[in-house]
Amino acid sequence: MRVASRTVFDFIRPDGAGAPVDTEMVYSADDPFAVTMHFHAGGAVSTWIMGRDLLWDGLSRPAGKGDVRVRPSGRAVVLELVSDRHVTVFRVPASTLRKFLDASHRLVSPGTEHFDADAFLSTVLR
Repeated sequence: MRVASRTVFDFIRPDGAGAPVDTEMVYSADDPFAVTMHFHAGGAVSTWIMGRDLLWDGLSRPAGKGDVRVRPSGRAVVLELVSDRHVTVFRVPASTLRKFLDASHRLVSPGTEHFDADAFLSTVLR
């Protein structure tokens, strides 16, 4: 079972101007701690995987110290993705992110997530 949502994030350029980026957010009960985001731009797709709790926390306060940082900004949420060469900044309406995360919480309630390490290892070590 999964939850998926297509939306548009605003890519924030270094000069502060925004540009729309088609984005798909995906949550799967098979990987209950993670949200996968696919960013479609210029004919390419960039995929990032981040913690569901991190995104939830970022709705109300700054969250994240590593490759993914999230913080509230008025009625929006700012998402920063940090790679070796770039910091990519997006802005998304907080209501859009909250609606997606609420749907993921209906699928797998926070605190009830389960990760089957044995099944994961058997898949990886084949």
